[in-house]
Amino acid sequence: MFLTIDETAYDDAHQRDCARVSALLSGPGPHSRASVADQLKMTSTATSHVVSDLTERGLVKERPGTKMGRGRPPVEIGLNFQRLGASVIHISSRTLLGFLLDLGGTPLEHRAVEIPADADNAVMADAMRQLVKWLIAQCPAGMIHMGTSVAVPGVVDVKARTWLITSRWPKVRNLDIGSALASATPVATVCRHLDAELDARTTQESAYRSGNTLLMHWGWGIGLSCSIAGQPFLQNGGPFGEIGHWRFNALSERECDCGNHGCLETGAALWALLPRLRELWPDLSDEEELLAGQLAGLPLVDVPEVTEAIKLMARSLTNVCRLLFPSRVIVTGPFVANEDVWQAFTSAFKTEGLIGSLELPTLIADKFSQDYVIHGACLPLLNAGLETFIRQNKRAA
Repeated sequence: MFLTIDETAYDDAHQRDCARVSALLSGPGPHSRASVADQLKMTSTATSHVVSDLTERGLVKERPGTKMGRGRPPVEIGLNFQRLGASVIHISSRTLLGFLLDLGGTPLEHRAVEIPADADNAVMADAMRQLVKWLIAQCPAGMIHMGTSVAVPGVVDVKARTWLITSRWPKVRNLDIGSALASATPVATVCRHLDAELDARTTQESAYRSGNTLLMHWGWGIGLSCSIAGQPFLQNGGPFGEIGHWRFNALSERECDCGNHGCLETGAALWALLPRLRELWPDLSDEEELLAGQLAGLPLVDVPEVTEAIKLMARSLTNVCRLLFPSRVIVTGPFVANEDVWQAFTSAFKTEGLIGSLELPTLIADKFSQDYVIHGACLPLLNAGLETFIRQNKRAA
């Protein structure tokens, strides 16, 4: 089930029943009014009341079921996932990827827009607006568009909906995405790539809902996200997890895109290492997913700059672990696709140790998937949209 529907959010009994029925119908079927009443322990009258309400408002569809023996076939019911939808802008390399998703999280339309490296706030804001307007125009007949979520890399103030810094576009600074999209979409939210990805991973993987889980990305930039028992560590929406901008004396002569000197990214991020790697392998891409395949078979540990980066990353992560004490750390990015780099990193991490007899967390190397980001960014919008839709019923409880 993609949606996470909370029936306790409603004070009205009929609305709670609508939420319970919607949650059940969003999962595997088939379903009928009788099976819904049986599984949810509802009376046939209450079930009929809810199903009729949701059917009249287009959220539930009824269709003839498979005939078994004599008599009329049962009437099956299911959610009309295309009744509600939302759009997501996901940023990959220097491309805005726009997606229109239905209530089940299925992408219906998408478009890619390349943004030049010298783009400033005005260029970026206009590109986002035009992309959102195009996505909304693709909504199927009868779909209510609930809003747009923008998942961005770099440093972001989620609560203020402001994109503070991004190394891909040095001229984009303190971009108020909420204001930029106010005229294009009914609701605009902003999230970090890593937070959206970790939220989706914990939704889909029950093992990540126990203990503390860290997600660390080692790619064009370096950052992390954290969840505690499946819930986001930081609830107020401010900047968090920017370990790529921790400063090291050994790197003090190197200038970072953030304006400081000595940041971890200057010695370990892809944007800092790629020029040196291209001296050895000129055809390397700056697209992370393509680069992961290219780096997988290269002798990276023979490159002094990479071995130094491995040590810096291992020390940085162990310092994070001494602060947050996670049960597990998921590491993504093109560097960990290389087995030799991964082995050297895990070895350096173990050598660093934790505190006394405390055990280090489990390290998990995983491939980044944009599907996690898209679903993680869209899910809060769709859940909130469905809750609003249910509250708008005109029937008496």
